[in-house]
Amino acid sequence: MKELIDRLIREYGNDVMLASNGAVTVRKMFLQLVTSKSWQNMERMFPTGGEVPRGQFLFIATLDTPIEGSDTILMDDRVFIVRRADRVVFHNERLFIWGLAVEGGRTDPWVT
Repeated sequence: MKELIDRLIREYGNDVMLASNGAVTVRKMFLQLVTSKSWQNMERMFPTGGEVPRGQFLFIATLDTPIEGSDTILMDDRVFIVRRADRVVFHNERLFIWGLAVEGGRTDPWVT
C-alpha cells in the first residue's frame, strides 16, 4: 500500500518548495484547503483526525519528506506554515505523512 500511495503523490502531487531545518528542497505533495468561507456547510470533524479549525490546509506527503511543525511550504506563490505533521500508520506500517498548515502572513484566513 505504501508504494501505491508514494506513486500517487509523486505522479499527481504538486511541486512545492519546503524549508525545513535550514535546507530548502523541492518536493511533491498534495496541499488543499479543508474548510470553506461558508463554515456552516463544512464538516469540521474528521473521524480519525479530530477537529480541524477554520482556515487550515491539509497536506499529504511521502514518508521521506523531511517536514515538521513550523516548517514552511511555498506553493503557487503562497506561503504556508506547518502546524502539524504526523505519520499515518495502518496495520503497523507507516504509509504517508498527514498534516495541517496555515497560510503565512495573515492573521485571519477569511479576510479578503
